[in-house]
Amino acid sequence: MIKKKLAIVTTHPIQYQSPLFKKISYLNEFQVDVYFASKHGYRSKYIDKDFKRKFNWNIDLLAGYNYFFSRKSDQNINSFFLSFKDLSNVLFKKKYDAILLFGWNNILYIKTFFFAKIYKIPIILRVETNFAEKLNFLKKIIKFILLNFFFKYIDYFLYIGSLNKKFYLDLGVSKKKLYSAPYSVDNNFFLNKEKNNIAINKKFKKKIILFVGKFIERKNVQEFLNLAALFKNDNRFNFLMVGDGHQVSLCNQFIENNKLSNITIAGFKNQQELRAIYKKSFLLIVPSLYETWGLIINEAMASGLPVICTRNCSSSRDLIINGKTGYVYNLGNIKYVKKIIVKLSESKKKYLEIVKNINRHIINFSFSCTIKSLNKILYEKI
Repeated sequence: MIKKKLAIVTTHPIQYQSPLFKKISYLNEFQVDVYFASKHGYRSKYIDKDFKRKFNWNIDLLAGYNYFFSRKSDQNINSFFLSFKDLSNVLFKKKYDAILLFGWNNILYIKTFFFAKIYKIPIILRVETNFAEKLNFLKKIIKFILLNFFFKYIDYFLYIGSLNKKFYLDLGVSKKKLYSAPYSVDNNFFLNKEKNNIAINKKFKKKIILFVGKFIERKNVQEFLNLAALFKNDNRFNFLMVGDGHQVSLCNQFIENNKLSNITIAGFKNQQELRAIYKKSFLLIVPSLYETWGLIINEAMASGLPVICTRNCSSSRDLIINGKTGYVYNLGNIKYVKKIIVKLSESKKKYLEIVKNINRHIINFSFSCTIKSLNKILYEKI
């Protein structure tokens, strides 16, 4: 059987995407070429606008698959004018069976869309977007009209979760065009290989309550600080904040003003360091005002770490079975969060039960599901 040829077009090497590309290529089920417009994250030139620093991921983002960078690869990934030089010629010459697109919000994706239509190459779209984000009425109507028109010209869609699927259906996409591709991280990378009883004994000794993310308004760092303040006089728990951003000074000021000795700001940590932090932490708190998904929850659960997150995290609909694989709370209700933290700290049996449930549940959120859907599209539909 002749292998189908798949072109993947995305902005830059991303720590969440690269393991998927590697897995697809490793299985050798179709020929894959990945096209990056920028080297950001691999050899970054620009400062990350939210982390407020320039950095490169400390895992190999390019091993195990064919990739190509644009001749002008020092572009800013946040620019609408991000593009890939000569992509039209490449797509024409290589005669791909399909193109997998990871967005629509810049010149790179728009040009790829038009080239695909000109050369009659089927388009597969995979994005995070849903309608859970709070937009004003006018913006929501404009978005609905534009995307409704755009989606008529997309051949297949990979949906990452229940809200993403609903988003497509609400915009009139036929169920026949929708294929499951649960949002995933490299579960094996984060897997905690210690025996459960040993790992949990360590967690119960330190009881680290963890926040991981950018210190920006949307991540709602203030709520985590308020939670730490509730435990000010309880020395059983240590609160750890991992990340960076423009609200670091706000955090430091709050800690100083409230004389909190139970909280530490560790700064930005790369993937390998973060894996070690998950391993020793007791709980991850995700207080975000809004997340289109929240892959930080995948990372934690792959590490066997229970999560308490707001209902505003879209992944909570799929990853969190309340009281079984974690807990979901209403934004601002930190007294409830405190109650859950104390409850789990006083019942090793319940904590271990949740960890076992997590280990069983997170298997459903792996790259194999996405690859299975791509196989169906490429070999059964195209």
